[in-house]
Amino acid sequence: MSPPPPSDTDPDPAAAAAFPDRDVHKTSVSRRDWVSLWSVLIVQAQNAFNDNFVKITLIGLALVVAEGTAIGDRIEHIMSALIPIPFILLAPIAGYFSDRFSKKQVIFLSLVAQLVIFLFIAVSVWFRNIPLAVFGFFLLAVQSTMFSPAKQGILKELVGSERLGFANGFLQMLTMVGILAGMWLGGEWFDHLLEGYNAETGASPENAWRAALIPILAIGASTLVPLALSFAIERTPDHPGTKFRREIWWSHFVELGYLFSHRSIRIVALLLAFYWLVANFLALTVIGFARELFPAVAEGGTTSASSKMLAFVGVGLMAGSVMVSFLSRKKIQLGLAPIGAFGMAAGLAGLGLLEAGSAIWEYAFLFTGFASGFFLIPLAATLQDLPEEQHRGRVLAASNLLGSLSGVIAISISLLLRQAGISASIQVLVFVIPLALAGLYVLRLAKRLTTAT
Repeated sequence: MSPPPPSDTDPDPAAAAAFPDRDVHKTSVSRRDWVSLWSVLIVQAQNAFNDNFVKITLIGLALVVAEGTAIGDRIEHIMSALIPIPFILLAPIAGYFSDRFSKKQVIFLSLVAQLVIFLFIAVSVWFRNIPLAVFGFFLLAVQSTMFSPAKQGILKELVGSERLGFANGFLQMLTMVGILAGMWLGGEWFDHLLEGYNAETGASPENAWRAALIPILAIGASTLVPLALSFAIERTPDHPGTKFRREIWWSHFVELGYLFSHRSIRIVALLLAFYWLVANFLALTVIGFARELFPAVAEGGTTSASSKMLAFVGVGLMAGSVMVSFLSRKKIQLGLAPIGAFGMAAGLAGLGLLEAGSAIWEYAFLFTGFASGFFLIPLAATLQDLPEEQHRGRVLAASNLLGSLSGVIAISISLLLRQAGISASIQVLVFVIPLALAGLYVLRLAKRLTTAT
């Protein structure tokens, strides 16, 4: 996330002359704009799919070929840490490129980079080099960071302000579909191939390399599809008047000052950061559950089990989000957030206390995801609603930074508990009481904000 684009408040005259029909307040959207919009949405879903496909595949590979080593024993923490780091370091620069150059051009170059990075990862797997393959995933995270502001920023230029909610809704939904599909297919495909090769030749690390290479090559080749789709995206204007300043490098840290200076905004942002801390921690704990259920990782099953658990959470989140959106169709319902917090606490308690691997235990993942929609959606909407219009961009940028930092904290907590020898079932219980307390706190907040309005 970047600061509000200078071009939104101080349009570049040359760009305005070159694109006279680019009006963010337009009352009608052309067929070309709709084609561009759906092309962007499909490209984003594919980008989310690829990132999660590679992540779960490389985790499964490392669990087998690097078992007993530092990278093999901590692969889920390493991969998770590589996601927020590019955002923390490069988000303002990514925002600058999106503000300065045509967003279509930024999207196209991001997709070219994605194709090259997939080739790099495939070569790394071909030469049996896990550290290089993991570095390739880091490059994918950098690519996603550079791609993010362009894909978000172009929506308003394509459909205007009035239809921005519609476009954002589909963007978020298709992103979640891409994430879930990537995790599920990556885990299932890798384990299916690994188990097949093991049946032919016996369990061997060499089988894991083969099981990872074929899917990565296939998905890498499929990146040509979004690259082709990018040509259907309408070209948006450059903004030569947007100048690079040295302060851009650390601007999103500066924006934290504004966020923390406003009490209600600060509280909501911290509650959102707490949600992402719990969500990231749960994603890491899922790998721990899979390790315990399938201790013989070389025989397969660990990766597909992990992707199945995460898919349960994701499907629950989608269902909960849809229900909250329906209940909030007339106004923001912050009063639903305490229900979500208490529900998440109950879901984690079920994961910790029920028999791991049982059917009811799996449904606890679904329930946790469903409840998280009640916690996340009202808080996110409230955060967008509270700031004044001219400060909304900086508040959201600072909140995204807090979310990334909370991911790093989640990794640290998970590592400490893992090194202490605490089982996954006990680990998930750590956040039961904090979630219940968060529910009580947000209940008070909702009453106060309702009284204030």
